[in-house]
Amino acid sequence: GIEIPAEKVFVAQKMMIGRCNSAGKPVICATQMLESMVSHPRPTRAESSDVANAVLDGADCVMLSGETAKGRFPVESVAMMHLICREAEAAIFHQQLFEELRRLTPLSSDPTEVTAIGAVESSFKCCAGAIIVLTNSGRSAHLLSRYRPRCPIIAVTRSPQVARQSQLLRGVFPALFHPLPAPVWADDVDGRVNFGMEIGKARGFFKSGDMVIVVTGWIPGSGHTNIMRAVNAP
Repeated sequence: GIEIPAEKVFVAQKMMIGRCNSAGKPVICATQMLESMVSHPRPTRAESSDVANAVLDGADCVMLSGETAKGRFPVESVAMMHLICREAEAAIFHQQLFEELRRLTPLSSDPTEVTAIGAVESSFKCCAGAIIVLTNSGRSAHLLSRYRPRCPIIAVTRSPQVARQSQLLRGVFPALFHPLPAPVWADDVDGRVNFGMEIGKARGFFKSGDMVIVVTGWIPGSGHTNIMRAVNAP
């Protein structure tokens, strides 16, 4: 905003968000999002529209600064941002967005990315309530988020750092799994998937009998995600 003339800021914002979406990089839109709420309990209509348009443009994160750091209504500012983002998310045609992102992305031979694309496409086909992904490094959750599924992504991980970092990714709800790994790999996978199912039902993402997409790896460790299943929630 300092280096760019005011009348050209919107062009720069849309260009940068679009390029980040194409490259699969998280992008944050911030500064003066709800500036009037520093001193007033409600935002202006222009500010509400600005926040919604950032979401529609494809921002992974919209961030408040002065509104919560020095403002008189920090809680109200966060609540208003939440409401605007929910309404804007509901207005997105996710399947068209997914097809556009696929068209712009070069073909990949990476099994993890191919699995992520298949999982997102399957979530549209079967109207899945959520995608549950077991991740060690967070990369699988990142790739799923990149293709903007309509349903939430529950990222089950044992790493507190990965859980924190995943908060930035659009549509990802990290779930920290504390139990130690089971001696048998299949039992460990089942335990983490069931934990993800419990989290999803507790948050109201889906109920028993709804379709859920599960993304896992075939052996322990990072970089082995290549299994996608469509299952009914227990």
